[in-house]
Amino acid sequence: MKKRKDVWKPEEDKLLKETVLEYTSNGDSKASAFKKASTELGRTVSACRYRWNAVISKKTDKETNENSSRNSEIQIYETPGAVPPENLAQVIQFLRNFAKTKSRSVHLMENKRLHEEQKDLKLQNKQLIRKLQEKEVEYANQFLQYEEMARILKEADQLLKQDSVEEKKAVH
Repeated sequence: MKKRKDVWKPEEDKLLKETVLEYTSNGDSKASAFKKASTELGRTVSACRYRWNAVISKKTDKETNENSSRNSEIQIYETPGAVPPENLAQVIQFLRNFAKTKSRSVHLMENKRLHEEQKDLKLQNKQLIRKLQEKEVEYANQFLQYEEMARILKEADQLLKQDSVEEKKAVH
């Protein structure tokens, strides 16, 4: 069980905020963000959720409103049609997501390559199974021939022994 911590430090607020914003911008739930933050902060999931809802989300909304009014004044000097980020946190978030998206494409390519390799290996496996079955049939046929030859040789040996016994009787 995690030990109770009452006072939140600014660094903890910052980490919680970054974690929640990162998770939600990636399409993940806040619940998974709170779980991740709780392990990093050594706090309960409930404490992280409460802190987010009671303090941080309100600060974030206030900052967003202040920045949007500032941006509307600055927009006059920017190129027409460009939508500027509202604050530095959004720029950072965009860059993080962009980096993750780029690395995902590498993972997607690797995943595609591995799927192709898997298809090839399955085909190769089917071919080997077919060859094995052919060899098993061939082995069974050869084994039957061997048994037949062994039976014939045994009969011949018995006939030779009988002839030998009969010759000995005839000599005596």
